[in-house]
Amino acid sequence: MVHPVQSVIESLYAAGRCPRLHVDATHASVTVPDFIRQQWRERLIIDLDASYPLDLVFGETGLAADLSFGGHVTRCSFPWESIYIVTDRSTGRGIVLDRHVPESVKRQAAGQQPTPAFDSAITKVEPPVEAKPELRRVEAEPAEAEAEPAEAEAEAAPPAAAATPSDDQAKKRRAAFRVIDGGG
Repeated sequence: MVHPVQSVIESLYAAGRCPRLHVDATHASVTVPDFIRQQWRERLIIDLDASYPLDLVFGETGLAADLSFGGHVTRCSFPWESIYIVTDRSTGRGIVLDRHVPESVKRQAAGQQPTPAFDSAITKVEPPVEAKPELRRVEAEPAEAEAEPAEAEAEAAPPAAAATPSDDQAKKRRAAFRVIDGGG
């Protein structure tokens, strides 16, 4: 049986999206470099960008992937219990596995932010273990949601017929750059 985390990751890949995982790096079975564990603790965020050679493998107890931290590639592994949020990197939509959210993250979220408005529909998925994880949808943050339409409108807008003074300034700045050959 496929774990809900694996199902969401595969669905995002099938849609051409990049999965983002929120991981409790303090979980005893998580394998990451020590400096990453110490720096991010319960709030490690990992993008499983398909354009990077991850060598992503799903297993019965979790997933493993080659991840780069500061330019150094390390084989990392994450048990299912350490992953508490899976979202689409660009939209922020995904699932929260409430049972896996660390208590410190719950306390901090309760103390700093009002309870987010989640869809009332709960994704029901049978996990490979006896108990069902509590799942709920995560929506994009308001700032991200507002920025996306603005970017789409900017791309759709036709170019201006006449050059504006800022265009002339940009052309002068570009002319000052020089190309250096041999970049690889």
